[in-house]
Amino acid sequence: MAFVERRLCRAAPNLAALALAACTVALGSPAIAEQKAAVGWTSLGPEAVSGWSGKINAFAYVAKNPKVMYTGGGWGNTPRESPSQAGIFRTVDGGQHWAPVDAGLTNLDGTISSVVNGLWLDQLHPATVLASTEFGGTFRSTDGGDSWANVDRTEATQFAQAGTTLYLASRKGVLRSTDDGATWKLSLPIGSGATTVVTANGALVAGSAAGDVYAFAAGAWSKRGHPGTGAVHDLAIDPFRTTTIYANVDDATAWNQDLYASLDGGSTWTRVHGRWSLGPQAIAFSLVVPHRLYIGDDGSDTIFHITADGSANAVLQSGARLAGVDNRYIIPVRGADTTDDACFNLMDQGLFFAARCSSGSAPSLDKTTSKSLAYDVTPGASGANLLVPLQDMGTGLSSNSGTSWHQLNNTAEGAESYLNPQNPMLCYFAHPDYGLYLSADACASFRLVYSKGISSLAFVPGQSAIYAVTNADLPTAQVSRSSNGGSTWSPSGWTFVHPYQVVVSPANPKDILVATGTAQTPSQLSVSHDGGKTWHIATGLPTTTRGRVIGLDFPVHRFYAAFDPKTPTTILLCDRDPQTDDIILFRSSDDGATFAQASELAQPVPPRPWPNLIVPTLGEAPAPEIPYYATRFYGNRLAFNPSAAGATIPAVILTTRFGAFASYDVGAHWVRLDRSLIAHDFIGVKWLGGYVYLASFGQGVLRSDAPLQ
Repeated sequence: MAFVERRLCRAAPNLAALALAACTVALGSPAIAEQKAAVGWTSLGPEAVSGWSGKINAFAYVAKNPKVMYTGGGWGNTPRESPSQAGIFRTVDGGQHWAPVDAGLTNLDGTISSVVNGLWLDQLHPATVLASTEFGGTFRSTDGGDSWANVDRTEATQFAQAGTTLYLASRKGVLRSTDDGATWKLSLPIGSGATTVVTANGALVAGSAAGDVYAFAAGAWSKRGHPGTGAVHDLAIDPFRTTTIYANVDDATAWNQDLYASLDGGSTWTRVHGRWSLGPQAIAFSLVVPHRLYIGDDGSDTIFHITADGSANAVLQSGARLAGVDNRYIIPVRGADTTDDACFNLMDQGLFFAARCSSGSAPSLDKTTSKSLAYDVTPGASGANLLVPLQDMGTGLSSNSGTSWHQLNNTAEGAESYLNPQNPMLCYFAHPDYGLYLSADACASFRLVYSKGISSLAFVPGQSAIYAVTNADLPTAQVSRSSNGGSTWSPSGWTFVHPYQVVVSPANPKDILVATGTAQTPSQLSVSHDGGKTWHIATGLPTTTRGRVIGLDFPVHRFYAAFDPKTPTTILLCDRDPQTDDIILFRSSDDGATFAQASELAQPVPPRPWPNLIVPTLGEAPAPEIPYYATRFYGNRLAFNPSAAGATIPAVILTTRFGAFASYDVGAHWVRLDRSLIAHDFIGVKWLGGYVYLASFGQGVLRSDAPLQ
């Protein structure tokens, strides 16, 4: 995924050599000549946090030798949350050891095509493996994944095999191959794109992003019905009665997915209600038990099943218990028990296998892989302790630089983490829904000190005082102050509407910034130079809003500001343009009074639009509280090297969901840092002794192999 800088790159005399190498663009050139920065990276995990690994959306295995398996981290059939960018892993010993197999799996710009939506292998010639990816298209391997070659550049999701013919759901529609995936032709053009294609006992159906269902019969495709209100996420055909088809469909008005049934091959549909919470995210028919449909609920730890008789009211039966939640795909296979299926389960916590889908348990098969989605990272003072808030796995803790991990109890996904610069023994986990956890031993152990929502900790230089946004998940959010390192909090007395970031200058405790706004209202940056007694609104910043917004359950958190530690009257601010999702950098040289645009990084046009996070409904059964922490999806961060001093040029890191970048001239020009990495989606970033720590969506935590400057 290449990025574009929307300004002419011109050399300045004080740029570091790394930045100078990037300034080679001729007038009118649309993109920077990206420098492969001489920065190596080491993955620190987490691995096996509570026996889990990280989100997967693709799976294939060799039926005659089930010890050989492949997994891929991706987006799946329809975009939901941010994608996992883990690439492809392979095991040849049944899951005891996994290794990445990404050689040749590259996008047009040379980055690894790590958003893998689907995998398929030829069971007669299992060295032939296919991978469908989000940004790079479809790749083919003829050596069991050791190397890959691109065979089609269309973004694609799911494979289906009917006889010797392969079908593939893609952005163009349904593609077709008759030579084991070596070449592809368009079988069914769909303007909105095909999201899924499935087959069973001669029946072949496909679903579209527009919500339509198509069926293939007598050598031709025809449009059938239109279940639901949104994109068709998946379809399942009953192998015992192929006119029975079930669909799970994205709800256009909520986060949920809804279930629909058709008994006439997809022409007419009935909404199916059941005792699930956020909806049937995974559906698959049994290969053994006639008319049994397996269901994986978003947020449940159980494989459910129903009798697929088209009834509008399904009676949910509980099956195998899973070691995680958020079941994305269920893959039934024939197991040792001839009266029941076995099931592979693709989840946000990794790959699990149930020997019996309808009972028992499902142990993890890939807990040793490091492919978690990390929202933030904080290293302890020595770097040995690591605190890592994770997606759907709570928070990981390591006391040995990532060699082993355990979970910080009672913590939800998301959140931010901090190390107190005044007292490096104090470490924090701040969550907008669950409150504040405090460590007095440099991130080794924690206790809950504030049970309400809290975010954006800002430390006052030379003091024990901290500012933060409290009631962070409510319209009554306010800026509060702690004078004892975070143990207790009281209102600051400052009046803001919807504050979401507080920043204190590292050089002057009286210089304070507060960013405010919501999804429906513009963000503003308030500036104080007298410790909060008086405030003014910074000028020169954008006031546009996102426009049409349907029930977004979070503040957009557009602005993120940081003081330059070398020149504290200089402030850098990044904004996510709500119309384009570009990242625009603004700079102030007068201590926050006025800002001017410094540069702009254009997000690559995504093959499918990023998900619009909409308020979930409770569904049809009591569900555990499922808070939604927005900055985990839209969190751009700026982090200056806090140890830069004297004549040292301070690097600043910018994280985005399409790359991590460094600037050596306070935001005028940027050099990409993640070209050699598998993941390219980042939020959290920290510095320690000149080393950079990145929190990635797919590779967990990454640390630079050397100081960055």
